[in-house]
Amino acid sequence: MFPAVSPFPWPAARFAGAARRGRRWVGLLAAALVAAGPLGAQTGGDLPPIQVTPLPVCFPPSAPILGDEILNEVAPGIRRFSRNAPAELADYVGEWFYPALSSRLMEDDLGRRLASRLDAYRNARGALLNELTEKLVTLNQADEAARAAALRELAAAQRPRILALEKEAEDLRRELISGGLMDWNVHWSRDRGWRVGNTRFAADVFEQEARFQVVRAAAFYYDGLLPEQRALLLEAAMELRTRARAIRPPPPTRKEDPRAMFFSPATARLRLPANLSPALTEKIGHYNREKAELKNELRDAVLAHDSSWTIRRNQALVDLAERQEPRLAALDRLAEEIRAGLSAVRAAPLAAPPQIPPSLIQRIEGYNRDRRVIMREFESAVQAAEQRVERPQLDRSMPTDERENRVRQYAAERAAAREKVSAQFQESAKDRLEEMRQRYVAIREDLALVASSQFDRETGKPFDADSLLRAYTSAMEKYDAFGREEVIYRGYRLAMLLPGLSREQRRLLFNAVMVGLAQPLPPSEQAPRGQQPEFRS
Repeated sequence: MFPAVSPFPWPAARFAGAARRGRRWVGLLAAALVAAGPLGAQTGGDLPPIQVTPLPVCFPPSAPILGDEILNEVAPGIRRFSRNAPAELADYVGEWFYPALSSRLMEDDLGRRLASRLDAYRNARGALLNELTEKLVTLNQADEAARAAALRELAAAQRPRILALEKEAEDLRRELISGGLMDWNVHWSRDRGWRVGNTRFAADVFEQEARFQVVRAAAFYYDGLLPEQRALLLEAAMELRTRARAIRPPPPTRKEDPRAMFFSPATARLRLPANLSPALTEKIGHYNREKAELKNELRDAVLAHDSSWTIRRNQALVDLAERQEPRLAALDRLAEEIRAGLSAVRAAPLAAPPQIPPSLIQRIEGYNRDRRVIMREFESAVQAAEQRVERPQLDRSMPTDERENRVRQYAAERAAAREKVSAQFQESAKDRLEEMRQRYVAIREDLALVASSQFDRETGKPFDADSLLRAYTSAMEKYDAFGREEVIYRGYRLAMLLPGLSREQRRLLFNAVMVGLAQPLPPSEQAPRGQQPEFRS
């Protein structure tokens, strides 16, 4: 039996050098037990978790939708206790060991041996990628039959080497998590006191958040999964995150595009063209149904075993991998048929945008730029006010009604803080807001004048100020997306839509794409602790 509070003198920060390694023996058994599952769930008791230093962890940015603008900054989210992601992570954005590596780097606990293995892994990955991309360049002007034959030959030659590379990545993932005999375990679940299916959550919003966090972590931390299954779990986590955000007390500000479809390799997304044949549409529907069944099985297995011993959970996932592998192969064959169908679909020509004088465009852009500045100031003030509201102390021993009342009171206090800040901001910025209103009215009057002499080419109806601006914005967005697809997303398009690549090659190429997109790295969050999940971005 462990006491409620460890008798050993845990420091405020991680140990460094020999002093840190000399005390690791104390934490090894505790970390192993916590990572295996909740003590109370496995022994029948209700032992409190051993107190350890909070573990920082970074998760990689999600794959954008094909053609979307790459943002220059991380979207606003929960930044409490966060730290900037280490720059070294940028080379490993597409790797399943990314979160474990982030914890090691932030704890200054990587070690020379693991650093050397990471360098060797990156070099081997680069060599395979160079071989693949050079072949694609040489085949760019080849006819379809010659290209297909050459790609089949290259796929057969590269397959054992890519599989060996993926095995090394899996070994690195495990060792980065465990750290070996004399190192700290950095498993996401090591300090977690709640479990899906075993914990009584304070409200449904906490349970939905918990489901998202567990499934997301499983993709990176659980053993027994195939690479395709990890990516499918990440898709499932992205879908769970959307549901969890939708029921948070403050309404979500970010929305997923319902027109975007997950395709292959998993987590890659595209918007389908409008002029698809009925046969191709049916195939795509079949693909989405089969993929959804596989994702649901994986998600349910992970959540069902959230309270299980590690050995039992691993065996369940290994068994599921054996059952799903033939279906994953069949799904890949269906994706290849869809690629062939999509390659035959001719893209609709880009329509020229309606005419708006450049000087008026500059005024609109200036107005929008100044408006964004004001909105950022307002959102920062609101976020600061919300963070000053004290979070409720929740305990699973509380009656359900009391927990729900505390959550409702917390939501009401946050709403009141937002309303107060809104009123104060409008009063302090009233002169700026009035000047912005006058600019807006003047711009609309000039837009209406320009629109009066133009007609919508699709409907034949005359433009007004609103429809003119919508048509112009839509046309320019299509031009921008086309330009991004041709330049920034060229590798993304090849990995997802070029017929003839193997599953392993698509994963290798898409990994490089994720690195090359150079998206901002999300800041760290704390691995879960306590009896209720905290909201994540």
